[in-house]
Amino acid sequence: MRQFILPEGVFTPETGEETAPLTGRDYHYIARVLRKNVGDQFSGTDRSGVPCIITIKEISKSACQVKISPRMKKQNEPGKKQAPSITLFQCLPKGKKMDLIIRQATEAGVERIIPLSSEHSVPVLSEEDRHRKRDRWLRISREACQQSGSPILPEISAPVAMKKIENLLSPGTLSLFFHQDPLENNSLHHYLADYPREIAILIGPEGGLSREEIDLLSQIGFHPVYLGEKILRTETAALYVLGAVQILLLERQSWSVQ
Repeated sequence: MRQFILPEGVFTPETGEETAPLTGRDYHYIARVLRKNVGDQFSGTDRSGVPCIITIKEISKSACQVKISPRMKKQNEPGKKQAPSITLFQCLPKGKKMDLIIRQATEAGVERIIPLSSEHSVPVLSEEDRHRKRDRWLRISREACQQSGSPILPEISAPVAMKKIENLLSPGTLSLFFHQDPLENNSLHHYLADYPREIAILIGPEGGLSREEIDLLSQIGFHPVYLGEKILRTETAALYVLGAVQILLLERQSWSVQ
């Protein structure tokens, strides 16, 4: 574990040092899985990424009493731009593939994950299923954040319909969808050259995006990016794209568009 993500409402950084109980899954993870003892210290964050040091003060049969001490958040280097916020719009895949996508996207530093019901999405979810799956994805994301040490615990919504996507975009967002056909000549370098403040990435389902969906995305400002001749699985495409975007942003000062 690189860091422990505190439950919502346990830690208020403005109040300084706090003492709080950890119960349920959190207690089991710390006391039974990690086998932490009284006096042990480890790194933690709240859900917004504020860092802290957690010290175990007491362990009972059903709870851990911990002291939570705020830690200074690392500041950006002078003159260094803040990394863009990335939202992943992922069309629902079959089976449990979304679990893997959630885990990988969290490790890659995505800030929001919005599952989409699209024309070629196989899962048809009831209202109960939508919220049950979201609860599962939140647990998976939290585990991935703790294991990887990512400073961002992403927001994850219940699945929404593709037609509602326009309402989920902030003004000025660079919006990209990735496609197996060369629909446009501009490169990923071209789109990222201005180091946008917010980026939306959309990945289609196993059956791809329909013609109507492509038209809709184009109308609301999404730009197509060609993935090449290889046909990637949807869960592979998500990681492939997020990795490419993050590397180009990380190395932005070392390349230019001809």
